[in-house]
Amino acid sequence: MLSLKTIAASYTLSAKLDPEKCEKLIEALGIRRSTILDYVYPNNIKLSAAHLRLTPYKDIKSFIEDCCRLIDMAIQSGSQLLLLPHLLGLVPLSVDKPSMSLATSLIEDLCKGQTPPANLRARFGSVMDKLSDFLFDCYYNIFLLLAHKYNIYIAAGSTYVATSQGIFCRSYLFSPDSDEAFFQDKITLSPTERALGIQPGNELKIFDSKIGKLAILADTDGSFYECYKAAKALGAQLVLTPALSSEQFSHNPRYNASLMNAQHYNLYTVRSSFYSTGETLPAFRGASGIYAPLLMTRDLNGVVVHNHESDETGGVLSSRIDPPRLLDNMDVYSHHRNPLFYERMMKETYPGFFKGTLPSPTVVPSYVPQEKPEAAGAAPQETANEPEASEENAAQV
Repeated sequence: MLSLKTIAASYTLSAKLDPEKCEKLIEALGIRRSTILDYVYPNNIKLSAAHLRLTPYKDIKSFIEDCCRLIDMAIQSGSQLLLLPHLLGLVPLSVDKPSMSLATSLIEDLCKGQTPPANLRARFGSVMDKLSDFLFDCYYNIFLLLAHKYNIYIAAGSTYVATSQGIFCRSYLFSPDSDEAFFQDKITLSPTERALGIQPGNELKIFDSKIGKLAILADTDGSFYECYKAAKALGAQLVLTPALSSEQFSHNPRYNASLMNAQHYNLYTVRSSFYSTGETLPAFRGASGIYAPLLMTRDLNGVVVHNHESDETGGVLSSRIDPPRLLDNMDVYSHHRNPLFYERMMKETYPGFFKGTLPSPTVVPSYVPQEKPEAAGAAPQETANEPEASEENAAQV
């Protein structure tokens, strides 16, 4: 019965997301090409991060108009790049009730945890097989055309893509100067994605744009220090983090990995999130903002611009950045290593990131050194006791 519903949904979805129809809708908007990227000064770059309300759309026209509203706001503020939230490419599913019903049913069964993972994986694969082509063509063509029409970089969040190697979570950056978008496969998968059989990416790539060298770390990729460290080693100046989080602590700087890693690895970071009230869709309270090294911000707190937890007005957050200044940012503590501090921070921070995704609270056990078995007949060897980690030592950075 599920396969018949999926087939029926594929027909209705293909009609509503027809690429030619989407192109005509965009042409009818009469978009004026901006000149923002015609003259780029390396020390005067401006970026925007969308703080977007997650809501169903009645038709694809409404979705396109909402995206254009955000792009217009970014361009009016002088921005050369707009970052949109994680999994934005799946939102057009909401324009078709049969397709949305399939997705909602799958999510509900996944949250209940009663259906065997193999069955959920098979259902997800069936849905992707029938619907992903129409959904991806709509997403890709809309944002590629908008990037060309507006003459602006659009990091259009991410979507799930079915390939011959499996299903990947893929983020796209659309450039007005190219007919092919830059993409980055998500490397660090969430427990939910692993349960659905999503394949992890195996390479982190850097995009050399007019406004600097960019890396994309979607969702959980943007929660780990190791990913930022790799991006920095590859020469990235700016890290884009499309996010989708229900974690209530994301507005707290201590749990905002984008803010922390901006100052830790001497980078600019941009985060874009959905928010929702939880009336018709799951509640999301993710933070959006632009962050920089501590000494390069006005209040020395790493925040260039940031939305508040109670902000539900939506729109974009925009600010200017100065990538070449990263070379002159002299912070004597930027490369300091304190093993005791990192061990304590790992225990307290990492469980916080996964609190909303794991079925039960994550507990990181304390490190207990294992004694080596003594060789038969050998005399026991004395070992020096390591100094205990004190509160004073652990707090030093």
